[in-house]
Amino acid sequence: MITSLVPNHLTLAVQSAASTGDIGASILPILGWLLVIVFAGGLCIYFIGRWMRRETHDPVGFTLGDLREMLASGDITPVEFQSARDAMIAQVKKQAATTKTKDAKYTPNKRK
Repeated sequence: MITSLVPNHLTLAVQSAASTGDIGASILPILGWLLVIVFAGGLCIYFIGRWMRRETHDPVGFTLGDLREMLASGDITPVEFQSARDAMIAQVKKQAATTKTKDAKYTPNKRK
C-alpha cells in the first residue's frame, strides 16, 4: 500500500481492521476517498476540455462599419472600399450557405 497518498487515519483503520479481522468496516472509508478522487478527476477533465474548446479569436476581423469609417477618414480609397465590401459580402454568403447545408442535413424524426 502506498502510504504517502493515503491519509494517516485510513492507514490506521486498515491496520487495525486487519488485526481484528474486520476488513469490511475499513474498506468503506477507502472506497469513499477513491470515489471523491475519481469525481474530482472527472471534474478536472471536464473543465479542462471545456476550456480548450472555447473560442479564443474573433472570427470577424472588422465590420462593414469599420470599412465605412476607414473610407470616411481617407485610410482607403473608394475602389479599395468596394473591393473589401464585395469580399466581405461574399464571405458572409458563403458562411450562410454552409450553415444552410448543415441545417438541411439535420432532420429530426417526426412521428406521423
